[in-house]
Amino acid sequence: HPVSRGGHCCKGADMIDKVRSTNRLQYPIEKVAGKWNRISWDDAMSKITAKLVELREKFGPDSVMFLGSAKVSNEQGYYIRKFVSMFGTNNIDHVARICHSPTVAGAANTFGYGGMTNHLGDMHNSKAILIMGANPAEAHPIAMQHILKAKEQNGAKVIVIDPRYTKTAVKSDLYCRIRTGTDIAFLYGVIRLIRDNKWYNKEYLDNRVYGIEEIFKECEEYTPEKVADITGCKPEELIQVATLFASSTPGALIWNQGWTHHTIGSSNTRLGAILQLLLGNVGVVGGGCNVLRGHDNVQGSTDMGCLADTLPGYYGLAEGSWKYFAKQWKVDYEWLKGRFKSKELMEAKGNTLSLWIHNVLEAENNKHNG
Repeated sequence: HPVSRGGHCCKGADMIDKVRSTNRLQYPIEKVAGKWNRISWDDAMSKITAKLVELREKFGPDSVMFLGSAKVSNEQGYYIRKFVSMFGTNNIDHVARICHSPTVAGAANTFGYGGMTNHLGDMHNSKAILIMGANPAEAHPIAMQHILKAKEQNGAKVIVIDPRYTKTAVKSDLYCRIRTGTDIAFLYGVIRLIRDNKWYNKEYLDNRVYGIEEIFKECEEYTPEKVADITGCKPEELIQVATLFASSTPGALIWNQGWTHHTIGSSNTRLGAILQLLLGNVGVVGGGCNVLRGHDNVQGSTDMGCLADTLPGYYGLAEGSWKYFAKQWKVDYEWLKGRFKSKELMEAKGNTLSLWIHNVLEAENNKHNG
């Protein structure tokens, strides 16, 4: 395959052992009086259905929290969202809330789309690859093959910024160690150097970007010396990184959970996307934001609406969106609205993966009254 090139990541390679595992569940079991008993599929389906109906009738549709998955296909993700919508709740979310949503917020608020802008094979066309908050040699070995191809065949310079000297850093042309959580200060330092040396793509900014003046004001305080004080890197290392990345176009930027799994994850991804706009690296062959993911379909499940705040395709929860999907699903809008506790809750964000437990346990947050 042109993406996997016949290889597997560790998760993919391990699947055969999961399939053959002796403790893998092969049929439904039910715990009765402390013991697990095998039951039929029909019995299991009937009991699950009856329990869901009972909860809905007794406590309302919002008494159930549904979790989608980054391990299901696009079609399955879409169907999960459709099922939950017809159950009458927006309490549906999945792991993207923690690992991918900071990218959605950062990238979508910067250039309108919350995902990877280039595919892995496109990195063969890159002249520079900046890796921050990612360690593809260990976590994404298939992606790393493409990075090494760019290095071998296209002379791409690999730049790694990481608190740890990783296996990816071993393969870099330039490595810079920074303190954990100081990525924004480092990026602002890079942007300031690009501004002062006029390394930015003026034509691209004039034609396609607005508000960059605000970024230029914001980066003013981040001198190489200030950045060194915050991040722990040497001023000359920052200058080296900025010089190499800005002069080697097109340049690809790679990030992963090392950026998103922070309280400031959305700010990390936002500034990374802004850096790429500044250099004219978005929407070009060999450029872009190559956002690596932790699961095989975290993007697809997000696109297909396994989220508390959107319907499939990032449609919002407003009346017009629901009317559109009622038409697609060939049901009456009034019937669909009647499945929800109220029109207000139909159009309100449901419980998220990361916060639903608080909404259950803390009375002041509990909009569903138990």
